[in-house]
Amino acid sequence: MREGISDIFKTDLKSYISIGDKIKVEVKEGDYRGFYLSRIEDVSDVIKIALPTDDKGRYAILEKFTPIFISYFINKKRLGFNSKNIDRVTENGFKLLIVSFPDEIFRIEDREFFRIKINVATNLMDYDKEIKCLIVDISGGGVLVRSKLKMNKGNTIKIFIPSLKMLMPVKIARKSMSNKGKMAEYGCSFINIKESTRDKIIRYCFSESIKQRKLINV
Repeated sequence: MREGISDIFKTDLKSYISIGDKIKVEVKEGDYRGFYLSRIEDVSDVIKIALPTDDKGRYAILEKFTPIFISYFINKKRLGFNSKNIDRVTENGFKLLIVSFPDEIFRIEDREFFRIKINVATNLMDYDKEIKCLIVDISGGGVLVRSKLKMNKGNTIKIFIPSLKMLMPVKIARKSMSNKGKMAEYGCSFINIKESTRDKIIRYCFSESIKQRKLINV
């Protein structure tokens, strides 16, 4: 069983999937291995989804029977299921993938989180110091921060996320230097985070990704 997944739903599966649901598609193998965004377009004996795109608006052109994992939100729960790409069609001018209907759907307790680049200026708090920094990217698991402040792996700090108006405690998981040693990048993991707060951050990531895709397609 996939790590971090529990609560298997095996009955009346269609009640857990709705047309219009925004979904994350994990391509497990092939040239397009990675994470993409899409949407449920139809639910019958098979499921039709919009052709998945990454955060730069690039399509995932999948071979038939490519294994994928689809995850999404419903009633404040993250659900997911294994599937396969069956075919690619065009309907009313829109490119769609037809994917197999799942045998079972899982509730996802923890997983790799969708990450989005935002490049937002903000402040971090390290004890009594308040220092300007840049949030390079964000996910439901943490943030990548760039700062002149010298800190160490394992340090615990707080970072303000302006778009969400949240002051989040994080732990520095990794550190790298850039700009000839003048700046440091810190990969930080959220700590003591409520699932409701994590879900809000993940929703924000999906929303920002859609906005960025629209700008690319203008």
